[in-house]
Amino acid sequence: MKKFWLACTMVIAVGISGCVDSDKDLYQEAPEKETNLSDFSTKQVVQVEADYSNADSHVPFYIYDKNPIKPQEAESNTITIDENIEPLDGAWTDEQGKYSGKMSLPAYVSEVYIVSTSPFATKPVIEGKVENGILKFSETDEQIGTRASEPQGKKNTQYNANRFKSLGWNNALGSFDTETGKINYLYNGDLKLSKSEMKELKTTINSVLKNSTSFVCPQAYRTGADLYIEKDQTAVALTALSGWTCWNSSLGYYYYRADKVPTNLNDVTIYTIFPNTQTSWNNGYGVYSYPRGINEGESVQLKYFDKDYPEGTEYFPKGYKIGFVLATNAWDRYFSAFKFDFPYYACSTEGIGKVRTAMFKDSKGNIAITFEDYKDDQNFTDVLFALKANPKITNVPTVDPESNTTIKKTGVYSFEDYWPKAYDYDMNDVVVLYTYEKTFNIYNEILKESFTLEPHTADWQAMLNNGLAFTLKDLGSYQNITDSIKTSNDTKFKLTNFVHENNVVILTEKVKDNSKTQYKVTIEYKKGQKTSETSIDAFIFRPSNNGTRLEIHIPMQAPTAKADMTYFNTEDDRSDPAKGIYYVSDKDKIYPFAFFLQGANLSDVEKLLTKENEGIAISELYPKFIGWAKNNNTNKDWYKK
Repeated sequence: MKKFWLACTMVIAVGISGCVDSDKDLYQEAPEKETNLSDFSTKQVVQVEADYSNADSHVPFYIYDKNPIKPQEAESNTITIDENIEPLDGAWTDEQGKYSGKMSLPAYVSEVYIVSTSPFATKPVIEGKVENGILKFSETDEQIGTRASEPQGKKNTQYNANRFKSLGWNNALGSFDTETGKINYLYNGDLKLSKSEMKELKTTINSVLKNSTSFVCPQAYRTGADLYIEKDQTAVALTALSGWTCWNSSLGYYYYRADKVPTNLNDVTIYTIFPNTQTSWNNGYGVYSYPRGINEGESVQLKYFDKDYPEGTEYFPKGYKIGFVLATNAWDRYFSAFKFDFPYYACSTEGIGKVRTAMFKDSKGNIAITFEDYKDDQNFTDVLFALKANPKITNVPTVDPESNTTIKKTGVYSFEDYWPKAYDYDMNDVVVLYTYEKTFNIYNEILKESFTLEPHTADWQAMLNNGLAFTLKDLGSYQNITDSIKTSNDTKFKLTNFVHENNVVILTEKVKDNSKTQYKVTIEYKKGQKTSETSIDAFIFRPSNNGTRLEIHIPMQAPTAKADMTYFNTEDDRSDPAKGIYYVSDKDKIYPFAFFLQGANLSDVEKLLTKENEGIAISELYPKFIGWAKNNNTNKDWYKK
C-alpha cells in the first residue's frame, strides 16, 4: 500500500508540475505600472514679435493677461492703468520700434493685452493672441483705438470764429489757416531736429514715462522753472513731436527778464506758436478729433521783439527767461464733448496758475517740453515738443536715455512633504509665494535680478518642520550678490547671510518656525553681462543620513549633490536617476508631489491655506485640477478661475 500511495503521489506531482509549466502566465507577478513622466509645467516659452515702427524710437511695452485699462467715459481722452493688475512681462524695442525675443509666460495665457506707455505709439493698447508658441503684434494692425488711422465715426466739434481771437495773443510770427490752424511760418533751419535727434529725444521721453503701472510723469521732471538764456545771441526753435488729447489747444510763448518774474499772464505778451496743436486723436468709441493742426517734425523758430526789433529777431539776449502757455481747447473749431467756455491755461511759470509742464533734456542737450491740459490724468503727454537752442539752454535736468525698467513676476510653489510616500494630496504642507524682479535697460540687458521666497505653513498644515532652499539655474557671471530677510514683524528687508553651496541657496532649515518670512537674494550684473532671465528650482528638505538631505523638488527637476539618493524609487516614487527622471509617481496616482504655478499669487491658492480644507485633496477644491493633472494641455488656468 505504501508503494502504491507513493506512486500516486508522484504522478499527481508530475501532473501539477505540467500544469504550472503550460499555464505559467496565470501565476506571474502583475506588470509594473507605467511611470507618469509629466513635469506638470505651468509655463510656456513664447517667441514675441513686436512692431511699433510708427514710433521710430525705443518703445517700452508690457504684456498682460487681462485688460489693465480702467473703464472710462466713452468720450474721455484719458487712459489710466489699474495698478492692481501686474504685467506678465515686458521689454523695449530697438530704435526702429521692433522687438524679437523669447519670453516666459504662464501656460494658461492665450489672449493678451499689450500696453505701451510711449506717447509715440499709435496704439496704447493692442490685443494679441499666442498661437503655436508665437505672439506677434503690430500697431499697424486693424483695431480700434488707433492714433494714426483715418478718422472713423463722429466729430465732436463746434465752431466759434472768435474763440482763439479772444485769447488776445500776438500773431507776429505769421499767419495760419483759419479752418485748421495750420501755420504758414514753418522753420527748416539748423535748429529743427534731425531724424536721429528726434529718435534719441523720443527714447528719452519714453524713459521718463515708462512706468508699467501708470502713465504718470515723475514729479522730478515737472517744473515751474522757465528756460534761462545764459548767453547773448541765443537762437531757439520748437519742433512738434506728438500729442494725445481730444482738445484742440493753442500753444504760445512769452519771455521776461529773469529779475522781473511775472505774477500773471497779463504782465507778459504771449506770442502764438501753434494756434491748433492737435495731431490726431480718437478714443476707440467712434469719437475723433478734428481738425489736425500740426504734424510730427514741423518746426517754428521763436523770435524776440522789442522797440529795437519791432519785426522781431531770431536771437534772444542773455538774462531772459522763456515761458510757455497752453490754452486748452482754445482753437476756433474745438472739441465740444466737455462743456466749458473759459480758457484754461497750462503755464510753465511758477506762481501763474497750476504748473502743468515737464521739461528735461537728452544727452545731446535737446529739451523735451510736455504739457498736461485740462483733464488732469498726470501723464504729461497731451502736447509734446522738442526745443533746440544755440548756444544751448542748460537749466533743465538731463535724463539718462538708458534709465532702467523693472518688471515683477509672481508664482506659487506647493509641496507634499511625505514624499516618497503618497499622502492626502491637499498640497498645502509648504506653500511658497515666489516673487521675481528684473531690472533692465533699453537694450533689454538685465542689470539686476531678485528672487524672494515667502513660505506659508502652520501646525495644521504640516507635521514636519522642513527647510526651504532653491537652486539658481543658468546664472552665469555676475558682479555682486546680496542676501536679505524680512520677517512678518519687519517694515523693510535687513541684510543677512544665507548658506550658499555653489548655485544652491539654503534659506532656512525650519520653515514652520518662520512662516511668512520673506527671504530675498539679489544679484547685480555689469552692462552686457546678462540678457536672459535666471530661473530657479525651489525645494524643501529635511536632514538625512551622513550629511545628506531628503529633498523634495517639483517633478522632473534633479536634486542637488547633497540629496540622499536612497529614497528614489521607493514607496510611491518612480524616479529613475540614471535616466534623469525624478520625483514622479505612476500614472494611476495622477497627482504630483509638488508643483509650481506661474503667474499665481496667494489669492489664487487661498483654498490651500484655509484650515477647514486640511486633508481635502486639491482636486476637490479645484475641480479642473484633475483634468489638468491627467493632461497638462487642458485646464491650464485651473488655479486662476
